Amino acid sequence: MGKYLFCLLFTYLLTGSISAQKSDFNIYIETSDIRNFWEAYDEVQRISNSDEKISVFQKLYVDKATVGLKDFINSRNFTSEQWIESFTSKPKFWKSIRSKTEKIQKDFKNIDGIYQNFRRLYAGFSPPKIYFTMGNLKGGGTVINGNLIIGSELAASDKTVDYSELSKNYQDRMKINSGIIFLTVHELVHTQQNLKEANTNLLGLCLKEGSADFIAELLIGKKVEAPYIKYGMQHQNSLWNDFKKEMDGNDFQNWLSNTATIKDRPADLGYFIGYIITKRFYERSKDKKSAVSTIMKLDFSKAAETEDFLERSGYRTDIK
Repeated sequence: MGKYLFCLLFTYLLTGSISAQKSDFNIYIETSDIRNFWEAYDEVQRISNSDEKISVFQKLYVDKATVGLKDFINSRNFTSEQWIESFTSKPKFWKSIRSKTEKIQKDFKNIDGIYQNFRRLYAGFSPPKIYFTMGNLKGGGTVINGNLIIGSELAASDKTVDYSELSKNYQDRMKINSGIIFLTVHELVHTQQNLKEANTNLLGLCLKEGSADFIAELLIGKKVEAPYIKYGMQHQNSLWNDFKKEMDGNDFQNWLSNTATIKDRPADLGYFIGYIITKRFYERSKDKKSAVSTIMKLDFSKAAETEDFLERSGYRTDIK
């Protein structure tokens, strides 16, 4: 009887431990904004008056926003008027993306694995809260107040959605997107990075973004698929010659956040510059775990640190 009770107790404790681990992970995920968005969307489709549409959407979505969505709205200056206009001008896109955002939970098990990988890769990993929200095509992901905020309408978009109403840069991005995982992991890395001050030069910002791509690549075990990576690998010499002339300055328009303005080449080529420098640093390092720690602790706001990192990567010499 004692042995039987011991087995029951062991089974109970093991099951409880597994359940606790699962529950612990669930507390990091918030998806209520997606549900509220589509409820608001359905309601405004039944209304013909524009002012009433705006009022209803505000009440059912914006006013019910999670902490993460509130921060996202403030950072991107979203308004209910803009959403209603977008529903009118891009109806095919919104209808085609719906099922993908409503089924976004299917990838959570993969995100759970990423959290575990991050703990193994970097001892300083501190799990953040992830808010899966619905934005208005102004960013697939960002980090605000330590929280990871995903614009699910962009993060979940791929070649199967109807993107005919969107700009070419958005279309190119969606053609190669294979789900929410990479973008989510890229932003997850940002939550762990070291940026003590908001001000930084072009090199610092490119290292911040590019190193997030590289660490995401390590965590997922799959190479980054992006137009800027493909183009960058094919044009390294010319890109470096252009970049080194601007890297100490604060003009980012040729390299970052230029999806709407770049014409003759892929947007966000600064991501590639930061990625390839970080990759070279990692490859040259004998102690890979120590290299990851150095990357994660790099203060991107300090020009002396980022310049030293560039030198230690050997990229400036290799590319000549």
